[in-house]
Amino acid sequence: MEQESSVSIAEHGAGSAEGRPTLAVLVHEGFPAELMIDVEELCRSFSGFTGAPVALAASGSRTLESMLDRLSEDAGGWEIRFVAPPTSKAASMSSAPFVYREDGRPDWGAMWQGFCELALYGGPPHRGEADALHAVENPLEVPANPEIDAIAEIRRGIYETTGLYSEPAAEPGWLAVTCHSKKMAAWMAASIILENVDARCDEERLLVPAHPSFRLKNEVKSVITVVAKCNHYWQAHIAAGGAAE
Repeated sequence: MEQESSVSIAEHGAGSAEGRPTLAVLVHEGFPAELMIDVEELCRSFSGFTGAPVALAASGSRTLESMLDRLSEDAGGWEIRFVAPPTSKAASMSSAPFVYREDGRPDWGAMWQGFCELALYGGPPHRGEADALHAVENPLEVPANPEIDAIAEIRRGIYETTGLYSEPAAEPGWLAVTCHSKKMAAWMAASIILENVDARCDEERLLVPAHPSFRLKNEVKSVITVVAKCNHYWQAHIAAGGAAE
């Protein structure tokens, strides 16, 4: 990969909104050279996300600790926090409280927004690998859950949180969600799989597991939540940035 040239802030055009960095990554002396390409890719991702340049600063002699000490002592009031890695990348997200509307029906619109970042971008997956949600095998032979109409509830939850239309797929055990494009359906399917929930796509339709045996606070909640999370990220960060075309 082509290395970015070292320039001063002034040379980079910090006087303009387009050239002013809003984020910096500091690399200490002795950082493994073979990992710098990954750091640069990380900076490019941040830059694409924020729409502004990212400053990548590598120390030639001064230690990172001494640089951080100087920043924390600066009269400008730099606040420095240390963000630790997750204890386990495979650990699933904790279960959020179940919220009901006044009419007694689940309030899906209020629930999904409390969940974490997508697993695709470093967040914990919605379900653990040992508890991954797969399509039901032999779906015509598995009895329905008598307590709820699981398919209808999943369809209602998806529409309430995304505005997307869904219907039972031709293949039993799957629900087809109509997306705005083939690219959206493919991206959604890939992102949902990383949440440890089965998914695939067929043209502009996203296919997710849905079966009458599903339980409200388990499988039904999981399907609605992952579709809502991924749709929100697609609309806010990908479609809005023009990458959905």
